[in-house]
Amino acid sequence: MARKAVKFILELLSYVYKNTEGVLLALLATLLVLDVLVGILARYVHLEVVFATELGKYIFIWLSCIGISAAAKDNHHIRLNFIVERLPIPRKVSWIISQLLFLFMALFFFYWGLQLTRMHYVMSKSAMGFNFPLFVFTAALPVGFAFTSIRLLNDLILLWRKPDQWRPWSGEFKK
Repeated sequence: MARKAVKFILELLSYVYKNTEGVLLALLATLLVLDVLVGILARYVHLEVVFATELGKYIFIWLSCIGISAAAKDNHHIRLNFIVERLPIPRKVSWIISQLLFLFMALFFFYWGLQLTRMHYVMSKSAMGFNFPLFVFTAALPVGFAFTSIRLLNDLILLWRKPDQWRPWSGEFKK
């Protein structure tokens, strides 16, 4: 019985790990569409909805930060292929350097996003258009870049553990 429970928990964690960004992006995109729709409808009935524009900006920031992680997960970030093709080093080495630089950048933004979120929390700042804690919105930076860092570390670990299954430069592993 305990073995089944452990297997279920591991399968659940695996599912969550594989689909976190997709679910969050779908939810945030739906919220953004609803926010824009409320803003448009409010103009037609001459209602003043102060929060609609500002909330849309903050949802878009969340979408962008989670989207960076989704692109890192699928290795769909823009890379400078024309430079890589001219470098006198193997593609695998250039990919590792690229991932490490990206990881450094993600950790940098994670740290400073965490500092910003902490500052907004300590100062009890609220969003300008409506009275909602600003740290909820600035938390997009540390959350998104933490997800991105985890995805990049996972790719580097997979390359280390299964170097023969790696496809050059695409960053993909054979199934």
